[in-house]
Amino acid sequence: MDANGLRFFQVDSPARWRLDARPASPALRASHLRWRAETGVVRLASRQDTPRLAENETRARAIAVKPSVVCDRFGGFAWWDAGTATIRAAGAGLGSMVLDLPVDDPPGVPQPTDLAFGVDDILYVARNDATVLLDRRDRWPPARVAVGGFRAHRLAPAPDGGVWALDRIAGRLARLTGMPLRAGAFEPKNVDVFLPVEPNPSPPRLRVERRAILPNGYEAVMIACSVAGQVAVLAWRNGADAALFCLDAGRLSLRFALEGLRFPCALAWDGEDRVAVLATDGPQLAAQAFVYAIDEIAPADGSARPTGETYPLVNAQSAGFANVSVVPPRYPIVGDNADEPVGMRALRRLSRVTYARTGAVTLGPFDSAELRFVWHRLFLEASIPDHAGIRLWALARDDAAEPAPPGEADAPAWSLHIAGTAASDAATPDAARAAWLPAVSELPFAPALLPCPSAPDRAGLFTLLLQRPGRRVRRLQGRFLWLRVELLGDSHVTPEVAAIRVAGSRFSYRDRYLPELYREPLAGADADAEAPATPSDFLERFLCLFEGPLTEIEDKVAGAWLLTDPAAAPPAALPWLGRWIGIDIDVADDQERARQALQAAPYTARLHGTLGGLLAALELESGGRIVRGGRIDPRAPTPRPGKLALAQTEHGTIKALVLSVAEPGTGAPTIVLAGGAITGGEIVAVEGFRLRRTFATILGADLADETDPLTLGLAASGNSFVGDTLILGDRDQRAFLALFADDLPQSAADRAAVAAFFERLAHQVLVLVRHSKATADLRRIAAAAHAAAPAHVEVNVFPVEQPLIVAVNALVGVDTYLAAPKQPQDAQLGRSRLGLGDRVAGEGRLDPRGESSGLGRPVAVADAPATAPFGAGFLLSALRSEAPAGRTIARNIWLWN
Repeated sequence: MDANGLRFFQVDSPARWRLDARPASPALRASHLRWRAETGVVRLASRQDTPRLAENETRARAIAVKPSVVCDRFGGFAWWDAGTATIRAAGAGLGSMVLDLPVDDPPGVPQPTDLAFGVDDILYVARNDATVLLDRRDRWPPARVAVGGFRAHRLAPAPDGGVWALDRIAGRLARLTGMPLRAGAFEPKNVDVFLPVEPNPSPPRLRVERRAILPNGYEAVMIACSVAGQVAVLAWRNGADAALFCLDAGRLSLRFALEGLRFPCALAWDGEDRVAVLATDGPQLAAQAFVYAIDEIAPADGSARPTGETYPLVNAQSAGFANVSVVPPRYPIVGDNADEPVGMRALRRLSRVTYARTGAVTLGPFDSAELRFVWHRLFLEASIPDHAGIRLWALARDDAAEPAPPGEADAPAWSLHIAGTAASDAATPDAARAAWLPAVSELPFAPALLPCPSAPDRAGLFTLLLQRPGRRVRRLQGRFLWLRVELLGDSHVTPEVAAIRVAGSRFSYRDRYLPELYREPLAGADADAEAPATPSDFLERFLCLFEGPLTEIEDKVAGAWLLTDPAAAPPAALPWLGRWIGIDIDVADDQERARQALQAAPYTARLHGTLGGLLAALELESGGRIVRGGRIDPRAPTPRPGKLALAQTEHGTIKALVLSVAEPGTGAPTIVLAGGAITGGEIVAVEGFRLRRTFATILGADLADETDPLTLGLAASGNSFVGDTLILGDRDQRAFLALFADDLPQSAADRAAVAAFFERLAHQVLVLVRHSKATADLRRIAAAAHAAAPAHVEVNVFPVEQPLIVAVNALVGVDTYLAAPKQPQDAQLGRSRLGLGDRVAGEGRLDPRGESSGLGRPVAVADAPATAPFGAGFLLSALRSEAPAGRTIARNIWLWN
């Protein structure tokens, strides 16, 4: 609400833009628009024209049933050679070699229906309705997995191991997981020990997805799985375009039809939001791959066109994509012999993008909850390049009936407003045109939602007065407002819209400040008549030219208090705010962290000099955020400020650091910190006096080591205790521990030793920091700890590696921080330590000659000028490229990326 009491409605997210592939009403369906999440804008979808190919069904079927080519991360690849009925591998040496394929049991057709190479270095072979597992690291012998009633025809590697399998005849899916038990030495069975019947904790299993079945009328062709685990199925339809299905909640749901493609023969994921398909053009593959946005907003017929980027195929073999989990997709290339691949090439796009020429969406209704509501002004945060524009059609009515879009036969009288040169309409010369404003937002001190900088008449904040062109009275009145937004381009550029804000009801200077004789006398049908505007209507709209900037000034005056609010103040004002309350804010520091520290300052000031104050400083320094509100559980003890407590949220239970507890009748909210390393468990702070028994807690520690952060050289050897009294150790240690008993007579020297011992611990705090993203800057964490601790307290900050250290925190509540399990890596000399997770794994190569051939790979060097004038030629040189020893470079292949 502004200084004049006007409310506004904002559209700034995919949900409010109705960018949903399946809206409730077809009339509200957005067409040819895309939400760009990385910049938070709506733009025209990049799309090509409908593919025009001479598809060859016979050739497409031959490619679709051909076993896939596979490749590994070392440059090796393998394929099924129909001429020799063998699997051949190449990439590491000259020529190719045969990979041994075990005899199928029971015997059947030797030719596989598909090959796949998984992330677990297993070559999966679909053959005779089953799947054969061939381990390329020789951990176990070949294994065969099948399940009755399911025929595994096509495979797709899963990112977490195993594969997805497609039964092309039944149109069903299955998931293969697990692997055979490693081969090892024979061990006789011990009858005195209970052992599981199945010693393998994760044997190979094929689980059929009972609900994942293609509808009748669709022929399953290909399956693909993304790096994140999304599953897509390509299907043909008799006499219609092919369709793409995705696995959602255990079911295959239709995403869209591929407009213009009847027989696509290959499928692969290009990231998580796009899929690529191959199609035939005559007897060969088409010259390019066709890539589709998986969340494409399809028109009413449910079809989609390829994105606007061109993905050329260079020397591609007449086969599908490499069946491996990798981005971008790979495809096999051929040399002189078109039947045998000579390498793999990544699918790359050209830099040129083609956009749809127009896209539209209907927004609304915006409910003012007031009849005859006068809609006042529209603000637009947008970028509108040359040859682009935006049409805004507005309709106000007192009922919420859904209107037909402009241009349809039964469409109501929409009012046109335009922005940009391409949106001009000669049929409505008096349509309202948006004007560019130098401010980034009309809201006082609000940041811009548009990510690009402002440019006059091209990018930034635009505004226009909502009105009805061509009417005698041009006020736009009605309880409900509908907006039809059309983005226009020339296929090379697109406008981008970050937000639309609509304000009302109109604050009329004419009606508020001028005599009554200046008010509008017309109403009803007379006001709606098509004719030049009345003088009163013109006067009102003319005065609105002054009302706009004056209201903006009034809003800034009324909102000046925002400059003292850490959550809303401009970044340059944060150090100034910090100096008010004695907090040093570095302008180069993280802006969000500085805002959180300033908001928490009134509460952390009360905790200065305490352990809670230290915890709060470390929490804020490691990304903690202040949370206001919530209720205290009346059945549990009330947490004190500076203490850790459990908080229940809609996402589950989290640990929080209490800053302030709401007191009944005061209206003050509960304030906590959460999201940092203290509440996350990456940082543990222990007061020194809590460590007086630590030397008796840690088993096997060298307690005389002065550099050990857990003991600080407090005793001669280690012990353990159970509870508070039971000490495990030899007699000498028990005699030393007896010095702490209050009921034993002590000499003056004994009492002095005990007093000195406790004196040393009383003024120390130990901060243990586990490595994580929040604590990566250990120097900054240490500086924050020293700054927050009192001057008489010695702070010791130490990095730790182990995720669970019970002994340190056992006396104040067991530290149950459990980190995510570290994935084992390949062992490396000078880095790996025996028994701590790294493994000697070997290499899962498809071409085993690469492990010992000694042949290197060529090094490609491209020399070219850094810049070149548009339209001028320039020289590309590959003379500095090098071949491995004993080999020569036969040719250079240039690609425009």
